[in-house]
Amino acid sequence: MYLLTGLFFTGCATGGPTHLYMAGDGGSPIVDRDLAGTEHDELDGLLEADAVVVGVGYEYNTDYIWLRLAPGDRLIAVKRSIRDVWYDYALPAEFAAPEGETVALDLAVRSFNRMVYAALPATGVVGKVARYGDPRERFVPGGEPRPIGGLAWDQVSDRLLVLFADHGEVVAFENETDPVHRVTLQAAVDATTLAYDSNRQRYYVPLRGERVLGEFDLDGRLVGRLPWPEGARAIDAGQRSLVRVF
Repeated sequence: MYLLTGLFFTGCATGGPTHLYMAGDGGSPIVDRDLAGTEHDELDGLLEADAVVVGVGYEYNTDYIWLRLAPGDRLIAVKRSIRDVWYDYALPAEFAAPEGETVALDLAVRSFNRMVYAALPATGVVGKVARYGDPRERFVPGGEPRPIGGLAWDQVSDRLLVLFADHGEVVAFENETDPVHRVTLQAAVDATTLAYDSNRQRYYVPLRGERVLGEFDLDGRLVGRLPWPEGARAIDAGQRSLVRVF
């Protein structure tokens, strides 16, 4: 009984190949790149032509791609399998970047409870949004307000990952605020978004001055380069689930 109740509220999925999800300018498609093979895809026509995606988060259990639109106070979810917009929420004004300012506003999704984490314009602050668009508490990972460049979630170890823009450092937090691992990426990065392959333990961050996505191992070494589509601004990674229960 308890197992069925847990499945109802959190969802459950079997593992599959990891994909990268990249988006940016509304006139460009959402790019779906298969890291294990050649099952690449593009999702066209889901965003207004003048939309700008500033954050991406992938929800593994439900196959939703969460997209945050500039100035950061609108959150939508695309149901990838049916290629349709499933949710569309307006967030409080505190989530929006001030007019004329450029700040990183990345997303992460904890698939276990479907909680969305969003970097706020206030330095070092992360806001939580429940799956039906209800804003929850805000917090500063580690208690020290450092500029956030990207967010991701380690679905295997159940940790929040924060890419700090000041030193290109990625810090893993347990219980959202307790640092348990840190690594400095060993390349010049454009610290505006972060993706993490939880199974292969790989970080993905755009490289500075190149139209290339850097792949880094757990020690921060640059181990690969991948195409970074024209117009892309934000990225996330997640397993393509083979079977889902809701």
